Amino acid sequence: MKTTVITFMAITLTATGALAAEFHVATNGNDVNRGTKKAPLRTIQPAFPPFTWKSEPPADCPFRPSKEITGIEFLGVHSDYRFADTWYPSWAADGNLYSPWTDGPCQADSSNSDGYEYVKEGAMGTFNAKLRPATTGQAVMVGDDPLKIEVKSLGTVQADPYPYGGRYPCGSLVCRGVWYYGTYCLSPHGNTRFGETAYNWPWLGPLVGFRLSRDLGKTWEETTHTPAKPLFGETGMWGHPVKIGAPHFVDFGKDMEHSPDGKAYLVAMGAELSDPKPRFENLSWITGDQVYFVNLPSKFIGPDGRTAWLCYSGNFATDWNGNKIKVNPPGTRYGLVLQQIRLLGPTP
Repeated sequence: MKTTVITFMAITLTATGALAAEFHVATNGNDVNRGTKKAPLRTIQPAFPPFTWKSEPPADCPFRPSKEITGIEFLGVHSDYRFADTWYPSWAADGNLYSPWTDGPCQADSSNSDGYEYVKEGAMGTFNAKLRPATTGQAVMVGDDPLKIEVKSLGTVQADPYPYGGRYPCGSLVCRGVWYYGTYCLSPHGNTRFGETAYNWPWLGPLVGFRLSRDLGKTWEETTHTPAKPLFGETGMWGHPVKIGAPHFVDFGKDMEHSPDGKAYLVAMGAELSDPKPRFENLSWITGDQVYFVNLPSKFIGPDGRTAWLCYSGNFATDWNGNKIKVNPPGTRYGLVLQQIRLLGPTP
C-alpha cells in the first residue's frame, strides 16, 4: 500500500491578483471547514427512498474514524441538469456561484479537454489518435435553490495539454473580484490499453498553474506556466506520481468570508515515488487514495450544519472492461449532479 500524501497549500491573495504560497504537507492528515452561511431548508418530495451510505474502510486504513461525522444519509432528492461535467462552484461576493466545466455541452458552447480525436481510417476501420485543440469551459450558476439553478455558459478557453494527452479544470476560486482557475494534465490519453486492461487517463499529471479573470470570466490572463514547465516542476509522464495532483480549494463560504486567516487553502491528492507495489496506473485521476472530485458548495449548507448538497459528476462509462457499472446513488450521471445529503452524528 503506497503512502498517501495530502498537501495543504495556503495562498495569499494580493491586491493585484498575484499568488504568494505557503505549503503545509501532512501525511495521513485531514482538514474540515466548519464556517458556512446557513441556507433555508424546504420540504421536497424524494425521488428514491433515503438510505445511509455504508462506511466500509479497509482494515489497514491509516485514518481514525470521525467522532463528529459517523455517516452520510442520501435523502432521495437530486437535480436533473443535463450539462457537461467537472463542476467546482465557488461562491462569489455577488451571490452567484462560478464554476469550471468541460467534456460536453453547456448551452450553445461545448468543451473537450482531451487533446486527441480518434479518426477511423483504412479498410480495416482502425482508429488513429490525432492531435486537436483541447478546451476548458466556465459558467455562472444563478439562484438559491439547488434544484432551480440557472446555469449560464461564459465560453471556453483553449488549454493545450502537450506533451500530455488531456488538460482538465481543477482548483477554482473567486475572491475579491478575481477568479483563479487551475488546470492539470492527464496522460497518455483517454483510452489507453496495457496488457488486457483498458484504462482511462492512467497517469495523473501536474497542476499547470492558474489563469486569472478580473471580470468574472469574460476575459482571461493566461498563466505563464505550461504543461512542460508547470508551477511546481512535477511530471506525471511515464507514470511518475505527483504530490500536488488535481488540487481543489477549501470552501470558506461567500467570498472566503470564513477563512481563519484571510488565506486560501488547497487540498491535493498525491503519492510517494517509492511505491513498494508499483502499478501501471500508479496514480490516476480516478484511483487516487484520497480526495476525489466531490464538493459541498457552502451556499447550500442548511442551518443545521448537517444538511447539504453534494456536487459531483459520475458514471462516465457504464461498461468498462466488461464490467457493468450501476448507478448509485440514483440520479447520478455524467454531468452536473446535486444530491441532497445529511451528515450523521453520534446519538445524543
